[in-house]
Amino acid sequence: MSEGRTLNHPGPVAADRIIAVSCSAVHQRVTLKAGFTLLQAMVDAVGEVGAWFDLDNVSVEKLTFVRPAPAPDDRHVAWYSAQTVLTSATIKRAGSHLGRRDGAAFAHVHGLWTDSNGSPHAGHLLAEATVLSTDHTVDAWVLEGAIFDMKADAETGFTLFHPVSMGAVEHPNATLATIRPNELLEEGLAKCSDATGLRFRTIKGLGSLVGTKLEGQPILEDDATEILLTGEAGRGGISVGFAGPPIIGNLALGANRVCVTFEVLLLS
Repeated sequence: MSEGRTLNHPGPVAADRIIAVSCSAVHQRVTLKAGFTLLQAMVDAVGEVGAWFDLDNVSVEKLTFVRPAPAPDDRHVAWYSAQTVLTSATIKRAGSHLGRRDGAAFAHVHGLWTDSNGSPHAGHLLAEATVLSTDHTVDAWVLEGAIFDMKADAETGFTLFHPVSMGAVEHPNATLATIRPNELLEEGLAKCSDATGLRFRTIKGLGSLVGTKLEGQPILEDDATEILLTGEAGRGGISVGFAGPPIIGNLALGANRVCVTFEVLLLS
């Protein structure tokens, strides 16, 4: 069994490889309104709080996204491609962490979408530059007691989401967590659970991997790939590398290591 390769990041290696905060997550069915950016529609639906959104078959007037790309300098292990803008597109399947950046709402979205011709694309969707064309009802998990907040990360040189406690909750049923570079993904998920003592049944998560290995799919060898976890237990994934196209399947166990960060909501 492969254990996956690792990358050397430019900054000092952080001592804590897992940051996890217990919280309460409440499932809601909410409507995202047409004519607004995806970011604004999510905030209008739940407020400026921590939340996760499942985005399935959402029609958009304009969709803006990037893929991972080679690093332009020696201060990062990878970077982002130029933006691609699609019109009359459909978000086939995506997930979004809603948090905050510089005190304002910010969303991190990965997934799969199709253009007006039905061709598939995947990567990192820019919620602030994607506009909905129709109202759409989606599943959301609204958090109490925790939120993702952006801050500079010395190890990777990126500005990343970090889970922040917003106060104790009486009956926590979820863990909001990040997994740092070079951790095996499934081991990192187990450590997130151990950190709060909460067992989990459902995983909502996205992040980057050092290449991606999915069962029965071509291996993505790029230093950085982006992925959305799928399936209740997070065993599936939609992943893309520098050039595309996306691959879809179950994660090969013991073969996928975190590249820059992995952000998860574990639901018990």
